[in-house]
Amino acid sequence: MSPNAALNEQLFIESHYGVVIHRGFKPLYADDNYARYFGYECGQDILALSSLLDLIVPHEQHNAILTYEATMAGETKPGVRTYKNIDNEGNEIIVLTVDHVIEWQGQPAMQVTLIDLSPQVEIQRQLQASEERYRALVDGSIQGILVHKNFKPLFCNLAYAKMLGFDDEQALMDQPSILPLIAKSHHLQAHKDNHKLLIGEQQSIKTEAQSIRCNGSTVWLSLLSRPIQWNGEQVVQVTAMDITEQQLLRERLEHRANYDGLTNLLNRRAVMELLEKQFAHDRMLNNPLCCVLIDFDNFKSINDQYGHHVGDEVLKLFADSCKQSIRKSDFIGRWGGEEFVLVLPSTDIQQAVRIAERICNNVSRLRVKADNTSVGFSVSMGVSYLSSDISSLEQLLTAADKALYHAKDQGKNRVVVASEDML
Repeated sequence: MSPNAALNEQLFIESHYGVVIHRGFKPLYADDNYARYFGYECGQDILALSSLLDLIVPHEQHNAILTYEATMAGETKPGVRTYKNIDNEGNEIIVLTVDHVIEWQGQPAMQVTLIDLSPQVEIQRQLQASEERYRALVDGSIQGILVHKNFKPLFCNLAYAKMLGFDDEQALMDQPSILPLIAKSHHLQAHKDNHKLLIGEQQSIKTEAQSIRCNGSTVWLSLLSRPIQWNGEQVVQVTAMDITEQQLLRERLEHRANYDGLTNLLNRRAVMELLEKQFAHDRMLNNPLCCVLIDFDNFKSINDQYGHHVGDEVLKLFADSCKQSIRKSDFIGRWGGEEFVLVLPSTDIQQAVRIAERICNNVSRLRVKADNTSVGFSVSMGVSYLSSDISSLEQLLTAADKALYHAKDQGKNRVVVASEDML
């Protein structure tokens, strides 16, 4: 029987991959595929080698010998292994080998089916390098990146963890939910947005949200959320930017636009906008509404006698006292100079008078230091209320102004309610 005929009978695995048969690493047969893996032209070039060990990197040769001897002795079962081999130009290639003990010309020999894994390893290396570059890009980004499934964190980068006050990513990932890191006032909208993204109603949602750091402090984030696939599931990826400084600046600008710089009360424009809305709302629903105009008594004499800086202190002290005396639903603003307006929603005239008189009495007990003395002051107030005879905001304010005039005329430091003849 020819060697080739014997080979056809004895090969247990027919493979289009490289095949070699050896005994003690002396090659007995090699196909052309095997030879080409190592840069040779044909199998005969392999047979010309004194030992197949020359094709294995030096540091793996000893392990290959031990494996061969144990397998041929029956101590180890033939199996699948990987080795680093060397082609005829000295380049390393990574191979997968499938070993079989066969008979060759009447004696045991080792058949090795070889698969070159180098392309797959190179692809894996490139993917790993790409992932490492992506991870470096993600970790080095000033943008926070979070992936969550119904608010359970699946991934975050260091920037996102730092935005929320955590030392590292794992500390945030250990949280069962990111909802406690979102201000409660934003929870409902967060749930709605999450649902829209997961059902495909929207492809992306941009919003600004107040968040809570792990130490309890506040941070404002600009968020861009979009749905992505993560391990076969539809989840949400969030890209975040810390806009706390911008938000604080915006709040300062809004405050400056709406509040009086001296007293920190609403300015005339802002209080007028609120009063217009309140008047329209309460008139439509037939709710009670009262308006109080407040003016300082003899304020010019305080400025003339003690200086404008003392007059400013009087106005600021008055504003602080009023803020402590009114309810959350009430609002007060500086109408101009030493004149103020107090708006009392859902308040009948009797209750409004009690509030106004309490403020009037409290103010009369206040004192401001000036040189070696203390300066007292007082205010007069005119109160008007929404009635069937009042059809416009101008009428409501005019009635309060006339009542204030009567308070001044009757001796000052008092509260006067607008009567029908003042309308």
